[in-house]
Amino acid sequence: MDDTLFTGIRATHIAAGFVAFVVAPMAMVARKGGDWHRRWGITFFYAMAVVALTAIGMGILRPNWLMAMVAVFSFQLVASGYRALYLKRLHEGQRPATMDKVIMGVAILVNGGLFMWGVINIMLGHKKGAAIIFLIFGAIGLFFVWRDHQRFYQTTPDKREWLYAHMTGFLGGYIATVSAFSAVNLDMIKPMALQWLWPTLVGSPLIALWVGYYKKKFAGGRRSRDLFDIRIARNGKERTARR
Repeated sequence: MDDTLFTGIRATHIAAGFVAFVVAPMAMVARKGGDWHRRWGITFFYAMAVVALTAIGMGILRPNWLMAMVAVFSFQLVASGYRALYLKRLHEGQRPATMDKVIMGVAILVNGGLFMWGVINIMLGHKKGAAIIFLIFGAIGLFFVWRDHQRFYQTTPDKREWLYAHMTGFLGGYIATVSAFSAVNLDMIKPMALQWLWPTLVGSPLIALWVGYYKKKFAGGRRSRDLFDIRIARNGKERTARR
């Protein structure tokens, strides 16, 4: 019975991971704020939720809690990026909702656990493979928690901080998805730590460049509606404002 259940959960996990792997680039190339960007983004969000839940299920049936924690780490990034869409007025004094605080609390526990697991194993002399992977992932996750705390409780003069949080959260989650794909399928990459970490080494600078690109555009006087489809509510209905 357990074998059948595990096989079913694993198949669902793989299917959801494949969906997330494929649709995220579609959201990236679609016009930001447009219908297809939203559709692909929502699909990616729910696919990552299924990936996290099935990873936890597999971790219970075939104890591997650290791998389950990595899946939760990935989804936490995406969830934070998704919630940023509902926190567009932090610069005006808006406060995070209970859900945002729960996400942050889970992130502290999971990323703190990954980080400490890595630190302890490195101190014990295990300086290769999983220890380095979990140390780095935990450190990245804790950095995102710190950034979210800054956004929530320190008034920022940049009214577009939600946009940068949305971008980094979703793209960070996608990097984690590519990392898992690489670890499972790209055995030719050595050592094992590099199988997991090359997407982070490549993707992190690209995220910084992309966020910097938009910051430069806005600093030059461009408005959000010049770059994105903006939904404007009029008479109880939404319409899209285009360039």
